[in-house]
Amino acid sequence: MRFPRPDQFVDCSPLLGPQHREQAAADVAAVAASQVERHGFAVLRIGALRLDENQSRDIARLLVHELRSALVAAGAPEQLEVEIDKAQQTPVAADFAVRSLLPHHDGQHASYLTPSTFDVPDWAPAQRTFSDSGFTTTHVHKLYQGIFVSAPGTGLSATTYYDWLRILEDVRASRGGGPAGSTPEWLAANLRRCLAARGTHATAYPTLAGMLGVTEEALVATPLLHCEDPLPQAAVRRFPLLSGLAAGCACGRCAGPVERVFCHAVTLAAGLSWPAFRSRYEIIAPSERFDLLVGNNLTMLHGGFAGGRDRVIEPLCLTLDRPEGAGYEQWLSRAWRRRVQPRSEHLVAESA
Repeated sequence: MRFPRPDQFVDCSPLLGPQHREQAAADVAAVAASQVERHGFAVLRIGALRLDENQSRDIARLLVHELRSALVAAGAPEQLEVEIDKAQQTPVAADFAVRSLLPHHDGQHASYLTPSTFDVPDWAPAQRTFSDSGFTTTHVHKLYQGIFVSAPGTGLSATTYYDWLRILEDVRASRGGGPAGSTPEWLAANLRRCLAARGTHATAYPTLAGMLGVTEEALVATPLLHCEDPLPQAAVRRFPLLSGLAAGCACGRCAGPVERVFCHAVTLAAGLSWPAFRSRYEIIAPSERFDLLVGNNLTMLHGGFAGGRDRVIEPLCLTLDRPEGAGYEQWLSRAWRRRVQPRSEHLVAESA
């Protein structure tokens, strides 16, 4: 586990001045956009301004609009739109004080990393929508995911990020993948396998296990998100194997049934238990009330660690209705090539 680089925490103090707020917002957003493009995510420190909730929310929304402009100027699709979604409270399972979310893309059925046709010419843009159901909010593709923290909650309530590009490269190599540069083709093959099996396993969106090349149907067909939750009874009835997997995992440290099954999934996919996977890939991004966290929703997975019941977030996303066309393919191909910093430069602090 590690923390973001200091420059990923973006100073918003220029917005305190009464004059030229729009220009100040554009300047702050440009800094944030460069961090998102370079490292996958950024934390905009609105909370440090010590403004009230309405003022802070107004600044967050202003910054998201300016961030859209900055990202488009840097090559993101011109059709990118700002989506302001309803507030979401943190559900916590019975007998638990907090909840943790496993790595995922926001948008579920329609927002996940796929190859660019520049890199995999026979990839069909229609395969960027997994199904027409099973989404939490709207049908659109969320390219950038933003979270305005309107209430941090009583738990640690940290947001976690995982470099999906690095994970794909590492897992492909560990599973005997092809030559360097073939990771988009490898992911394409895994996604095609998931898409072909939709009619059999009836999953509304691709699971992390499926995207990482796991073929065990019980793991490919069972969505896993809230660590502490019980497994869906329909899934357990269909796949009796899940009961055994949920009873215990090799690491012996996972607390809930869903978390234990996920531990088995990443062990099978990556050769790492869930704690070891976290140790290698997890970045914990601390934030305070009214901060805005923004990440590339395709090249980065995200989750949540130890969120309390009273944590409330407001999604502020940058979305696209139709992920296709030369501009989109060029942006996606470039996103695949986001430069990963050397370890000594990329990490600020690390612990086992």
